[in-house]
Amino acid sequence: MGTNAMQFVFNKEPGKVTTLEKDKAALLHLIPRAGSLNSKLSFPIPVTNDAVDANLQFVNAYEDANDVVIVDAIRTECVGAGKQLPTWPWVDTIEKYGSACGVRSLCRYKVDTKSGSVSKECLSRSNCAFGVVNPTVTTQRHRFIYLNIGAGDTNKASPPQGIGKYDADTGAMDIWMPLPHEFCGEPMFAPKTTTTSESSEDDGYILSILLDGGERQTSDLIIFDAKQISAGPVARIALGMMIPHGLYGCFSQDAVWSGDSISRRARLADKVESRGNMWNEVKSDFSGLGLRLDDIDEVFPGLFG
Repeated sequence: MGTNAMQFVFNKEPGKVTTLEKDKAALLHLIPRAGSLNSKLSFPIPVTNDAVDANLQFVNAYEDANDVVIVDAIRTECVGAGKQLPTWPWVDTIEKYGSACGVRSLCRYKVDTKSGSVSKECLSRSNCAFGVVNPTVTTQRHRFIYLNIGAGDTNKASPPQGIGKYDADTGAMDIWMPLPHEFCGEPMFAPKTTTTSESSEDDGYILSILLDGGERQTSDLIIFDAKQISAGPVARIALGMMIPHGLYGCFSQDAVWSGDSISRRARLADKVESRGNMWNEVKSDFSGLGLRLDDIDEVFPGLFG
C-alpha cells in the first residue's frame, strides 16, 4: 500500500489517501512466540494477475512435518483503493455491490521455511467471508473450514449470505442458503462439551446471526449441526431486534454478563456513536472518541478512582 502523506494531513477518509500497488509483492511474516529463540522470518508472496495479497482474512495456520507452514485465508480480488468512500447506504442493490467490491476467495498459502519460497492456490471462489475452524484445532492441522458464502455467480462479488463448510481433504463444499432477503453473519463454532476418543473435528454446533431484511426487519440466532450444514438450522431463536449484518463474533462457554453490565456498556456505546462527528476535536483525554473522562465515569462510576 502506498500513502499520500500530504493528503492524509488534510483528509479524514483513509480510502482517499491510500493506493494499492498491484505490481509489488506482499510480505508474509512469521513472528515467533514470546520466549522463543527463533527469529522473525519474512517471505514475499508471488505477484499474480488474479488478485493482490492484501487485506487477507486469516482463518488458521499450522506447520507440517516438512517445515512447511500452511496458511488458509480469505483473499479479496483487486478493489479500488484510493477512491472516495461512498455515503450511507453504501450499496442498495446487488449490481452496486458487485461494482464496489471484489470477489473473495478461500486461498491456501504454503511457506517453505527452508527454501524461503511461498506458493498459493485458490480453494474456493464462492465469495467467502468470515472463515473459522473448530477452536480445538487452532494452530493445528484442520480439515473443516466454516464460512459465509455469497449467492449467485462466483465471478461476481456478492454479499455474505449463506453458510458453507469446506472440506480441505476432499475439496467439497456443503452449503445452506437462506431466503433471498435473509443474510447470515459470521459462523461461530461451539464445540460439544462431552467428547470421546471417537469424537471428530466437526462435533459441535455452528451459530450465526441471521438478518431478515424482509417484512420482519429483525434478526434471529440460528444454530446448525456442524456435521450437516446443508440440512439447515436445527434451532432458530428470535432476538426481537435487528442486529447489523456483518458483525464479528465468537463463542465462549464461560462469557456471561449480567443484564446491568450489558445495559451500561450499551449506554456508553450509544454515547460514542452520538459523538462520532466530534472524533477530531482537541480535548485533553479521550478526544479520539469525542468522550471525556466524566462521560465514562457516568456509565462506570469509580473506574478512575
